Amino acid sequence: MKKVETVIDHLLSQPAYAVLRQQRCFRLIKKALPPTLRHGILFIYVKNGTLFFALKHPAYKMEFDYKLSLIKNLLSTLPPLREACGTHDIRNIKAFVSRFAPEPKESLQSVPRYKERAVGSFKIECKNERIKKEFESLKETIQCSRH
Repeated sequence: MKKVETVIDHLLSQPAYAVLRQQRCFRLIKKALPPTLRHGILFIYVKNGTLFFALKHPAYKMEFDYKLSLIKNLLSTLPPLREACGTHDIRNIKAFVSRFAPEPKESLQSVPRYKERAVGSFKIECKNERIKKEFESLKETIQCSRH
């Protein structure tokens, strides 16, 4: 009985699945990077022997340029990366800030609107005057929001 990894590796070796091999390589590269770089990557692709990183923000590009030698070292020394990316002739590495970066989402904090289902008809049986006033205030609020 063959292991699942063996079957998947055999399937990925087929020419029809070259794109999956490439994506596997990119996923491994992204995992090998430090978290400060990993979070800034939008997508990765290879073109004419150059590995391109599309980044979200110019600050990530500065960080990427600062750690370029680390990335080159990772590609050449880690065995899983060499195995997965060996078919791609990567000679150069470049990064750019993509203009397709997603816009930051504004959080819309809205007040929930619903119809009050409580009627506000309850007895207040409390001996403490301060707590009794709070319950009366709550009862008035419920009755006012009902109309």
